[in-house]
Amino acid sequence: MTFADDLDVTPDGAIWVSDFSTRTNLSDYQNEFVETRANGRVVRIDPDGTTEVVATNYLFPNGICTAHDGQSILIASSGLFRVDRLWVSGPRAGELEPVIENLPGYPDNINRASDGNYWMAFLAMRTPMSDLMLRHPSSRLEMTRRLPNDEWIVPQLNVSCVVKFSEAGEILSVRWDSTLEQYPMVTSMKEADGILYLCGIHNNRVGRLVLPQDEVGTIDPRAVAGAPRKTGALAR
Repeated sequence: MTFADDLDVTPDGAIWVSDFSTRTNLSDYQNEFVETRANGRVVRIDPDGTTEVVATNYLFPNGICTAHDGQSILIASSGLFRVDRLWVSGPRAGELEPVIENLPGYPDNINRASDGNYWMAFLAMRTPMSDLMLRHPSSRLEMTRRLPNDEWIVPQLNVSCVVKFSEAGEILSVRWDSTLEQYPMVTSMKEADGILYLCGIHNNRVGRLVLPQDEVGTIDPRAVAGAPRKTGALAR
């Protein structure tokens, strides 16, 4: 794997990885992002070390999250502006279906919330011009070949947006740093003990947002139903 972006573990111990691109690595992600080629995939790594490619020709799989019940994984597809669900066990194992479609931005990492819902970050927001360029692949290719990258037409990258959505794909809340002073880009978040921690690939710090009590549930977002539990004291 050249561009493993995110991973999560299902109750059977398998590691599921979103591999952003089989063509480039992190240093060239802007080229891949602008050219919009379906070079991504989802890879399963079993406890014995064997691997299996379970989805190919994926357009920017950019986040993996095991569902609360452990029966499926959620995949953030940045290039398709949607969140997909891949069933990994039960009678629907192997089926892939959209959960949220036509998002206003490019979804990034997803993580479980303590109230049974999910947190998700947007790495960028769509603009009329970036959507127009998506309809002209030859123009995008010429742009990356002939112009320096600071002159490329790209989505609005400097955004600070985190959303919460339900199991059914309903957007429940949206949070912004509208000034962009503290966290100009949020690409990942993780809830723990009533606090939402925020990270961004271009930020030099970790954000800490105390959640209101009515948004804090009783589920440990670090746990998955059906996963083996360790006994003894919980390390923090």
